[in-house]
Amino acid sequence: MTTQIPTTKTLHIGVLILPPIQLLDASPIDLFSMLTPSYLTACQLPAAIISLGVPITITYIAPSGANTIALCTANAGLQINAGLSDPTVAPGVLDILLIPGPDPAAVPEEAELEFVRKHVRAGVELMTVCTGVFVAGYAGVLDGKRATGPRAIIPAHLKKKFPKVKWEEKRWVVDGKVWTSAGITNGQDMVAAYIRQRWPGPLAEVVCAMADVGQRGVEYENLAMSENAWWVWQIFRAWVRGSGKAK
Repeated sequence: MTTQIPTTKTLHIGVLILPPIQLLDASPIDLFSMLTPSYLTACQLPAAIISLGVPITITYIAPSGANTIALCTANAGLQINAGLSDPTVAPGVLDILLIPGPDPAAVPEEAELEFVRKHVRAGVELMTVCTGVFVAGYAGVLDGKRATGPRAIIPAHLKKKFPKVKWEEKRWVVDGKVWTSAGITNGQDMVAAYIRQRWPGPLAEVVCAMADVGQRGVEYENLAMSENAWWVWQIFRAWVRGSGKAK
């Protein structure tokens, strides 16, 4: 039986926003927020569960700096709390750095890449969601490590662009302090797995149950070949429908 010890140290999580980002890619951060005593109290959970809550500070970071709005998909924006050089997010201050997916065609600026490198050298736990893996790849912090990314682009793009990375087709991959996830909602799978690993016991299970995440395993249920066949079939169906409308 696992006995969880209440946490008193505040966990500082930074979310690196390189806009425009996929809004859904940033959603796993809410799972961390659900661990806090204030959230658990608002849900009117038993005192025994609330006592296990984790004090957490979440800081949204972007090159544009504090008090700016970073563009996201779905015509949304995120309030930014800090710039890359702010002391509140200096290397060694953050415990976790989460990178949601930006435009995969964009190459990050050197200042943004160096920000990631310095935090990794300082011992941060790095998490990437979907195309956020491109940022880590350009920074070179994945070289020699096992990692994953959006499944459809691993063979044709990620393996060619970052050949020193050991790419795997999984929902998420852990290599030391580096956590990478595949497409979009796999970021939620990854964070659920992280929460269960770091805080095993009632708190993790209650949060995952409330969010209804963590049921999917690390392996895909379907083979890559069947995945490719599915895409070909959908394209064919779209082509047929398009041809019919053109007549």
